[in-house]
Amino acid sequence: FVLAVRAAGGTSDYVAFLPIRLVTASGSRGYYNELHLTGNKTSDYNGFICRPEFEETAIPALASALCKLNWRRLSLRFIPASDKRLKLFLSAFSAKEVTLERPGMIEPDGVDISVCPYAELGGDFDSFLQRSTSANTRQKIRRYLRRVESSPDYRITHTTAETLETGIRTLNRLWAIKWGESKGKRLDNILRTHWHLLRSAFDTGTLFMPVLWHRDRPVSIFAILVDRQKKVFNFFVGARDLSFKQIPSGLVMHGYSIRHAISGGFVKYDFLRGNEPYKYSFATGEEKIRSVLISTKSGGNLGGALDMRCLREVFARSKESYRAGDLPAAGRGFAQILQRLPGHGGAAYLTGLTAARMADHKTACLVFSKLLERTPGSLKLRLRLAVAESARLMPSEGREAAVARLFDRFPRERKIPLMLGQTLLRLGQSGNAAAVFDAALRLYPGDGALQAALAGARFIQKAAKAKKQERRILMQIRIDAAMGKAPAVFGGVERTITAAAAAGHLDPFPGLGKGPQKSGTALTGVMAEPLTAG
Repeated sequence: FVLAVRAAGGTSDYVAFLPIRLVTASGSRGYYNELHLTGNKTSDYNGFICRPEFEETAIPALASALCKLNWRRLSLRFIPASDKRLKLFLSAFSAKEVTLERPGMIEPDGVDISVCPYAELGGDFDSFLQRSTSANTRQKIRRYLRRVESSPDYRITHTTAETLETGIRTLNRLWAIKWGESKGKRLDNILRTHWHLLRSAFDTGTLFMPVLWHRDRPVSIFAILVDRQKKVFNFFVGARDLSFKQIPSGLVMHGYSIRHAISGGFVKYDFLRGNEPYKYSFATGEEKIRSVLISTKSGGNLGGALDMRCLREVFARSKESYRAGDLPAAGRGFAQILQRLPGHGGAAYLTGLTAARMADHKTACLVFSKLLERTPGSLKLRLRLAVAESARLMPSEGREAAVARLFDRFPRERKIPLMLGQTLLRLGQSGNAAAVFDAALRLYPGDGALQAALAGARFIQKAAKAKKQERRILMQIRIDAAMGKAPAVFGGVERTITAAAAAGHLDPFPGLGKGPQKSGTALTGVMAEPLTAG
């Protein structure tokens, strides 16, 4: 988005602009926002623009507008503003709320990216070489340019609409060979940025892209951003074939581009960010840029809430966390959305599901109850509430009373108790499920689906009891064997195990006797997808 300042007095004229990019990130405390200058990590110069006669009021107004937004960090990188303008901007921020930090500007390879070398142009090309380059550099540029322009083996072309895609592809290929390893995982993103930025620049008539060829082989290609208003050539990116050694292609291309700029009336050739040595073959001066990071002292967003513009993204990402089983992260995200938009039905519903999956049945009941107040006819909400209440009430209230309470909430529809019982079965509550089916059959005697469901629930319940008994028997056998006792007798049946198993060398039932399994995610399987009868 772009912050814009109008002049006072009712005029519609804008006097200042600040382009901003909103970023949403997450941490252990939930989601938060960062604000970046739109060109951060891409543009060599960023910041605001302002008509000089309004800077005393318009620049603080831009900063004051930022102070009213919700963000944890404001990243102001590569600002070429003067000391006066930067001070006007920073004066609006309260030292009680934020801290200021100046990040390092030295790259791992030693390049200082706060320095932007440039060459002042003017006159003709020969006079520029005479006043701006050393005798050795002048001699090389003239000699190699003559060689390129007089030999049928060499040519320099300018990229057109027909050759743009091929040109960008060539630039990216050569650039990746040189820098790909050092950029690592960032490489693909950088190449995509080149593609989009250079296409945009070409579409707006601000791209000059010469290519040096040796016969049919491109050996060097430059992308220069053209500022026609200020009469500046900005050298954005270049790439060359590292295996081509016959001429210094980079030197030739810079010489050619500077000569082309001078012939077009341009007054400056800007090498942009970084004080790499090759730039000083032509540079006549330097400009300094600065970076400032502004962070909240609280570690959270200003105002303690998310930016409204990010809620759609936070909702999507929180749903992804929910589906992936990261329930704490999902819950934090939904809570932050509800803090900003209490009426967000999707976030509220998923808050209830998240609470249920985390076995916080009290919260789940509360959420679904409130949602039912808004939409009392929702069958889905009634079922979700019934499931949550069954998990919360049945252990303490008794099955008969709990079933009665649950049925009171539903219309007389046969599929409701069937779906509820099936849900309880999925939760491992076969006894509760049987109670639901049994009560439903008293309401709907002779219902075949309910009869089959009750039989299935009782079978599962019986099998669970048998398994529990078997587990108890095996545990006693282990205890007796460890103590050197005779095999235990249960119900008149003698149970024995081998000596090896008794000695601990063989466990015929691995996993038994290792403590109860946690059931905190018992609701995971059923809550992750809609419930259906059948």
